[in-house]
Amino acid sequence: MSHGLVSVFTKDVASGVTLTSSFDLGRGFRRVYLEVPTMASGSLYVQASSDDSTFRRVMIDNGNTSTVQQTFVVDSSVTARMVPIPAGFRYYKIENTSGATDTTTTFNIICSD
Repeated sequence: MSHGLVSVFTKDVASGVTLTSSFDLGRGFRRVYLEVPTMASGSLYVQASSDDSTFRRVMIDNGNTSTVQQTFVVDSSVTARMVPIPAGFRYYKIENTSGATDTTTTFNIICSD
């Protein structure tokens, strides 16, 4: 059995800032996880881009059905955990609607194939 290498990408966000600078993963990965910090309120949204220029909130894949797609969101009830996020993009940003409890919040994205 072969195991892929794990890559970790980190961004710090100062208090009051609601959007990280972009994470450049170097390429798309098959598995991508967000390490969610301790949250008090609010939500986290994942934004992605193919060109590190135009970022959009990522939607949940519902199998190409006629059902209305939902924005991928991590609610504050999911605190201090690892959460799988939609994979396949090279560039990500994390949007924080409030909620992180630290003066400086560290977001980690962990990837593997």
